[in-house]
Amino acid sequence: MDKRLFITILAGLAVVAAIFGVVGASISPLNFPGQTVVNIAPGTTLSQTADLLESKGLIKSTWMYKIYAVLIDGGTRGVKSGQYLFDSPQSVLRIAYRTTHGLEGFPLVKVTIPEGSSSVDIAKLIKKSIPGFDSDTFITIAKKDEGYLFPDTYFWPTNVTPNKVVTDMQTIFQNKLATINDVIGHFDQPLSQVIKMASIVEKEATSSTDRRIVAGILWHRLTSGMALQVDPPFAYFLNKPLDQLTLDDLKTASPYNLYLHTGLPPTPIDNPGLDAILDTVQPTNTPYWFYLSGKDGVMHYATTLEGHNANKAKYLNL
Repeated sequence: MDKRLFITILAGLAVVAAIFGVVGASISPLNFPGQTVVNIAPGTTLSQTADLLESKGLIKSTWMYKIYAVLIDGGTRGVKSGQYLFDSPQSVLRIAYRTTHGLEGFPLVKVTIPEGSSSVDIAKLIKKSIPGFDSDTFITIAKKDEGYLFPDTYFWPTNVTPNKVVTDMQTIFQNKLATINDVIGHFDQPLSQVIKMASIVEKEATSSTDRRIVAGILWHRLTSGMALQVDPPFAYFLNKPLDQLTLDDLKTASPYNLYLHTGLPPTPIDNPGLDAILDTVQPTNTPYWFYLSGKDGVMHYATTLEGHNANKAKYLNL
């Protein structure tokens, strides 16, 4: 055989072998594990990540993973920390792409948080949709942000953390609030007072018309030094439904007892929606001092305590 031909054949075989080597190293292992979760801690290097993935049986070649990770976007991204789910066989290229783009792979779950939900309510709603959610930790860290967690529809991965939920809800609150800052700014009360009042108004009335009337009454009581005399704060600090409150509950010594104490509660009692916040800073001025929601589903107002008691007898059978 001609020497040059022999060398050409050898070179060709080397190329083929190299190609097959790259392909072999790039495809997923035959025994690729299913439902594997890999935690990549902040600060983990590319080499450490490659070793971790190999130890989990997710890749066959650490060097091929590192090559792909560097080639992706010129190696500018680096490895993204996070919790990654690998539930089906994937090529090393796909894994490199995911870990450099932060694609963790957990399915998204739709969670709708209604207006007026407290942090405890939110924890229960998320736990119902995402059973693995750490609701206790969420309640602990979310309490201090009560009132500033915006009620909306969210799509969270099944591995969402309490801190991530709080951050997301705070961000949406700030974004929504920015759309009505001018309106709030024209109202002569600081935002902290507005949110506290809005959290009460959210619970006391359902329509915008009634919310604005109720807000007018409550602001009037507040500025006159009269106790607000509202029940929703009891449900918040006693963690009881409103319809289960007793007369003894209403005597509970607490700064949230707005029968015993004048002023607003120490914190918001829920997370009001944008409409309730707007209605709170756009109150309707009326001669009324009292209101109630009757068994007929209608709000009834009175200018005097005598009129209010008459409404209680007529619409609540009290």
